[in-house]
Amino acid sequence: MWFVFAVLVVCSAHSLQLDSQASTRRPRVTKYSKTTIAPGGSTESVTERSLVTATYRLQGGGGETCILLTVDALLDISYVTKLNERADANTFVPNNANVGGACKDGDAETLVVSFKDFTLEWFFAKTPGGERWYAESMKLSYNSSSRILEHAANQGRRVTLTTDSRELLFPTPVGKSYFCPDETVIELTEEDPSNPTLAHKAKLYLRQMRLQPFMFKRSGEFGPAWHCAGAARARSEAAPVAVGAALAVATAGTLLGYAIWRYLKVKKVQYDTME
Repeated sequence: MWFVFAVLVVCSAHSLQLDSQASTRRPRVTKYSKTTIAPGGSTESVTERSLVTATYRLQGGGGETCILLTVDALLDISYVTKLNERADANTFVPNNANVGGACKDGDAETLVVSFKDFTLEWFFAKTPGGERWYAESMKLSYNSSSRILEHAANQGRRVTLTTDSRELLFPTPVGKSYFCPDETVIELTEEDPSNPTLAHKAKLYLRQMRLQPFMFKRSGEFGPAWHCAGAARARSEAAPVAVGAALAVATAGTLLGYAIWRYLKVKKVQYDTME
């Protein structure tokens, strides 16, 4: 009896483990399958996609890779319908998206990923010392008449969503690639909408992401991985440094101003005394 009970417990535990593993591999499902593009560029209608990363490569004029991105990306948009109700639409960023942008051997680069009715732009910069790179902002633009935005209000309007300008994204040492196997969620909001109640919002879900700008490598291979846990720590450490630097500049400015005022005051007193 006890033997049978033990066997049942072991089998049950094994089954739970398999279910847990299966759930971590469960593909995503989009509500709007009729406009979802499957991996590999197929235009057939699909309802789900396995965890397969797409590669987006921007090359310079000499054929060298300057920005490289691999990611499994899902875009989810919140909008208002003609019935004044909130609705959601989502779509995968496909493998066959068009890649463009600007490569400069300096401190600024841009990656532009375009697909269907959407354009997703990544703006990269370097810290003042040139030791780290980061994404200073991301911008998503599309037309409110897009097919996946069913019954959207204010049809034909050009919508532009951006990240918070105060947020420093993916900070990584120059020469290394940002790597994050976990899901990262980037929130984007509409810039100065004419009617706030109709404002669009979006979330960009990034899984298995690896990213590196400022490469200029003919081999086209990523540099050493900089894991997102280290990047988060660097971002948290950078905040107090930035605040301290700002306070130091403000203090120096105050002391300099006081010194100049004292100098002019003394000169004036000496001049009045001579008279």
